[in-house]
Amino acid sequence: MSGPLYRRADFRAVAGDALRPGGLGLTARGLDAAGFAPGDMVADVGCGPGASVEFLRQRGLRALGVEADPGFAAEAAGRVPGRVIVARAGALPLPDGVLDGALCECALSAFADSRAALAELTRVLAQGGRLVVADLYRRDGADGDGRADGACTAGAMTREAFLAELSRAGLAPILFEDHSRLLAELAGRLLFAGCDAADLAPALSGGAGGCACGVGPRRPRPGYFLCVAVKEVS
Repeated sequence: MSGPLYRRADFRAVAGDALRPGGLGLTARGLDAAGFAPGDMVADVGCGPGASVEFLRQRGLRALGVEADPGFAAEAAGRVPGRVIVARAGALPLPDGVLDGALCECALSAFADSRAALAELTRVLAQGGRLVVADLYRRDGADGDGRADGACTAGAMTREAFLAELSRAGLAPILFEDHSRLLAELAGRLLFAGCDAADLAPALSGGAGGCACGVGPRRPRPGYFLCVAVKEVS
């Protein structure tokens, strides 16, 4: 099979509606680290089917979902009616400084222009607003450059490159944690559920080599991280 894993029914059956390693447990970790207060306005940009938007509301936050895919946006709107916008991350239809926080979970590496997305996220955050990012990253020292091939890691950056992009956008990291174990665990669960390693390898690595759990002859060492960053006072 080709295309990103999150589009596949067998992946969703294993990963759940969160569609990512760690699920809502890692989302909760990010929200706790960011220190959001009840009533804060927090947007999930690239919200997919809306699991995290619903979770934000359950935690007493004013939640907003932003999703470019009409199918995912419709599903998210079914969870949180009136709280989902169909838009691209690089062109958010929101005023400057309107958000207390934003989530971007396993989405930044899939955006066509991650730099533009970070610039927009910074623009819509209030001074001192927090951005929570959970995503794939490259542990082999090479940044991704092949989004067109449909691989999940195609747009992933190294830790150093990602932190440099945060700084460029005007965001200061206050937390960076490696959660690659969650990626390996998800890959293992997919294999246990009957997903073919030959399908998982190119979908995760962008080539014919090994997947995130080390299956196959070549190991590109993709990892998974959680980061919280604060919009710097200008």
